Amino acid sequence: MQNKYIPASVKSAVDMIKDITGSTSELNCALHSVCGVEVAVLSVEGLAGALMQNEMLSSALAAMKYHDKINGEELTDLIFSSLLVTADKELVTLLDDVLLRLFSGFTVIIADGSPRAIAFGTQQPHTRSVSPPISDQTVYGPLEAFTENIRVSISLIRRRLKTPALRFELLKVGKLSRTDIAIAYIKGRASDKSVSKIRQRLNGIKLDTVLSGGYIRPFIEKGYPLTLFSPSRISERPDTVCASLNEGRIAVLIDGTPYAVIIPTMFFDAFTTPDDMAGKPVYVTFIRWLKYLAFFLATLFPGLYAAAVYEPESFAFKLLLNLYSAEESSQFPLGVEVLIVTVLLEILREAGIRLPKAVGSAVSIVGGLIIGDAAVKCGIISAPLLILVGLTATASFVIPELTEQTSVMRVIFILAGSFAGMAGLACALILITANICAMDELSLYYTSPVIPLDKKKLSAALWRRGFDH
Repeated sequence: MQNKYIPASVKSAVDMIKDITGSTSELNCALHSVCGVEVAVLSVEGLAGALMQNEMLSSALAAMKYHDKINGEELTDLIFSSLLVTADKELVTLLDDVLLRLFSGFTVIIADGSPRAIAFGTQQPHTRSVSPPISDQTVYGPLEAFTENIRVSISLIRRRLKTPALRFELLKVGKLSRTDIAIAYIKGRASDKSVSKIRQRLNGIKLDTVLSGGYIRPFIEKGYPLTLFSPSRISERPDTVCASLNEGRIAVLIDGTPYAVIIPTMFFDAFTTPDDMAGKPVYVTFIRWLKYLAFFLATLFPGLYAAAVYEPESFAFKLLLNLYSAEESSQFPLGVEVLIVTVLLEILREAGIRLPKAVGSAVSIVGGLIIGDAAVKCGIISAPLLILVGLTATASFVIPELTEQTSVMRVIFILAGSFAGMAGLACALILITANICAMDELSLYYTSPVIPLDKKKLSAALWRRGFDH
């Protein structure tokens, strides 16, 4: 079928389209006689808006009522150039293009005797309305999030950035899905070389289907398959995407996905929120340092506790006695204890995410209260350890963007601390730091502005300054 042209006979063209699609039930085909020429009007139910289609066609056909008989070529030219009052129209000559337009919500007109078809936009898919963000909550920020409709998502960005320098490039990715993907950037702020590289990577995707951002992120991050952190980030907030575009970043929108992929990104981006611009600099700085502390607790604290068995002198004497008496009733070594509780925590967290909300909250209550209390009474784990893991879990929720990384790093540090104490923790920390420092996506280091050092940008990462600085 590839590169096959539309036959001049409207009956042959319709028969070929039905044969290719297997006469699928949602394909609608209506035959009309216009000025003595047989015309086929094709659309796909549920993708093309019936009301919009009827309004545009009825006005066009009514204008043809008093015309003399003409041939199919002349009829096609007349309808396209004069009677269809819409900017979203085009002439196509290949069956591939006809099918692509049909399954994108267009209506197609084929006139007998013409090897060209008219495709005009009547897209009206069933999508949900703009709703508040689910995972990226703010107190003072706008309550709008992207939807699965890429056109709506583009409009949410355009409404905030009215500059003509804002560009959207539409691509189609996926051999079967033919998914619409938009590259968003501000001309003059984003590097032309970076935009070209992203465009090249997206055009190089050879997947059959692209159904979400997870399908394209490995191709966008092609140079970093083994890194723990990601050189790109996702956001469901248009204001966050606009702020990133203003900084020269590039955003990728995927049809059917309610979030955008932003590339490149830095480690410190995870600790900033849109609320930072609404709060007092002193308070925002305090919260930001609180997040850094939470990240430290979520990743290193369990490992430090497991490594303490090698360094008992690091504890105050009274605290050491209390911990010793609590651990004495446990049946497992300290490192095994920490690992068991951490794995149990991850299981409960995953169950709470995947289950329906009502059931998920019940699982959290059962896991946190009943199972935890029973495990302490049975001597499987100690009470101080339960407090430590609860604190760790709470700290990890402060930085939701790094939840995956903190979960993996927590286990790595627990294993390193259990087997080699503080020396093992130091080695694990050095290896992870080296892994992060190796990331240089689109000429932006992931560890910037610490490595390489940029004092001006580093001060902006450590505390919030006013707009006049």
